[in-house]
Amino acid sequence: MKHIITIVLTLFLAAFAMAQERIYISICGKTKTSIKWIEERKNGKIYLYTVQGNEKHEYILGSGYKTESWKIVNTSSNTNLSISLNNGIYSISGKFNGKQISKKVKSKGKPWYQNIAYNAGLTLKNGRSVEYECFRPDNIKLYTMSAVKKGNEKLDGKNAVRIEVSLAGFMSAFWSCDYYFDTSSLMFVGYKGVNGGLGTPETKISVAR
Repeated sequence: MKHIITIVLTLFLAAFAMAQERIYISICGKTKTSIKWIEERKNGKIYLYTVQGNEKHEYILGSGYKTESWKIVNTSSNTNLSISLNNGIYSISGKFNGKQISKKVKSKGKPWYQNIAYNAGLTLKNGRSVEYECFRPDNIKLYTMSAVKKGNEKLDGKNAVRIEVSLAGFMSAFWSCDYYFDTSSLMFVGYKGVNGGLGTPETKISVAR
């Protein structure tokens, strides 16, 4: 009996280590939605799945938390798009807002971090800043971004590392947002930023209670 309990416990802990779930709450004006993250580690890769309303994302990350592929599915907008990076070339295929897309885009030579909320705390553990590239989800255009560690601040009464993300170079004057990470685990715990044009309310994301 003891051996059976030990085996079951070992399998449970192994499964927990392989797949972890986190729930966040996003508030923008009067709109409140939940965001689910499911993280799995297998075959030396990190698989991150996120769900917010009708939209689902799948990220595959390799060494240094660099994105290797990204898939976005949204049934309400008729989107089912996949992007992968090989030898400095992005391959984009599928449907985006009902339109068929099949094209290639050359990397700008920066690391690809499509979901900076997942890895910025870990990436900047021993550094102050990093430039990276990612695709803007609403137009699938490639941008060079900058993430800069700003030190520790209070978030929901707890100490957190604040990392400011903006467009790289002189474009940083036009838009920026803040990501917050637990000071111990460096896992994502919050976000503050305006995701839209003039008059758009600030979006705040925090860990679900």
